[in-house]
Amino acid sequence: MMKQRILAVGLAVVLTLGASVPVWAGTEVGLVDRGMVEDYTEAPTFICSFSPTMLTDEQLSEFVANAPNIYETRSAVTMTNRRMTTAEIIAWAVEFWELGGMNAFELEVVRLINIERAEAGLHPLAISPQLSLAARFHSQEMADLSYFAHRSEIYGRGTARAEMFGHENQQMGFFGVGENLHGGAFTPERAVRGWMNSAGHRRAILCPDALTIGIGAVRMSDNGIMGRTTAKFGF
Repeated sequence: MMKQRILAVGLAVVLTLGASVPVWAGTEVGLVDRGMVEDYTEAPTFICSFSPTMLTDEQLSEFVANAPNIYETRSAVTMTNRRMTTAEIIAWAVEFWELGGMNAFELEVVRLINIERAEAGLHPLAISPQLSLAARFHSQEMADLSYFAHRSEIYGRGTARAEMFGHENQQMGFFGVGENLHGGAFTPERAVRGWMNSAGHRRAILCPDALTIGIGAVRMSDNGIMGRTTAKFGF
């Protein structure tokens, strides 16, 4: 737990110093104590806040059009078959923001999930930077180490990985995070359609108690074969 808190504080420092990098809408709790992080508005095209922000379909569509391609956001910091040091994980997180934050694939998944929730009469989900980091980290680890599972042999299950990046649920009485995985989605539509056709994954997407979301999508090779997509849901 102490190592996780040190990592969370370290990431907070990184994000504070990197104010010119777009920070997608999400929640401030868990990254640092409330009031310690400023809102950044230098880039008006993006949502630059740590406060929960609900994005409309039109806003998400605009972000998708301007976000980096999935091929441009794969970190050069390769995951290792050992637990990375705090410094290595922070370096990976720094590169996440330097490469533009969430890519177009990930943002389109959020948009499609919010459409499914709207059709079911549910509220949309806000994008959490912490969950987005945790989701991308897991997707890249699965890709780099050629496995597909909710549980990482190195970093544990989804809740532990989310907490590693500073995530804390906002609602009392809720423990852990929800997680969907897809191992062969070539498009956002295919990922969401596959989840909606699976009872368990559909329940996660349409959970009425979910408030925030993070998506991580990584290609395993330049030809796009066999990607890894992780969706994380916070409460």
